[in-house]
Amino acid sequence: MGDFDWKKAVNTIAPSLAKALAPELGLAGIAIRAIGQAFGMPDATEQQVSEAIAKATPADLLAIKQADQQFEKDMAAIGVDLAKIAAEDRANARDREIKTGDTWTPRILAAVVVIGYLSVQWYILSHIVPQEMREIVLRSMGTLDMALGLVLGYYFGSSAGSARKDVVIGHLSTEQ
Repeated sequence: MGDFDWKKAVNTIAPSLAKALAPELGLAGIAIRAIGQAFGMPDATEQQVSEAIAKATPADLLAIKQADQQFEKDMAAIGVDLAKIAAEDRANARDREIKTGDTWTPRILAAVVVIGYLSVQWYILSHIVPQEMREIVLRSMGTLDMALGLVLGYYFGSSAGSARKDVVIGHLSTEQ
């Protein structure tokens, strides 16, 4: 079970709670508490939530979905728009890059991530990973998978952004 990614499972079941788990939003504790409450554990830790999701029954998954819907209502009631916060965070990062004129740092970081990803992939495919090292190698691979996705999203855009762009273009073309 060492390679189970509970956050990906939450993203599938409860997308709003999954967004809140993003470190840059500062809402991870609230999201973990909401998920824990769905399991009847209001003071659950991240580890306990991870273990509970790994063993979740269909009834548990329904409770998480309901917690997600309640979370959306609660956030809307206090005026918190998770998508807007995430978009502002990305805009601030891009504005910083434009203002500083720093074009090398993102390129270097992207190169390190891509080389690291390819290196770990090569190692996994060309070596027998010792049993005691599998957990750390798979954890590293998961981190690099995510980092590679961020690099690709940075340089080529995200599918969510592309989908929104397509909708806007579609609306604009029908208005003309």
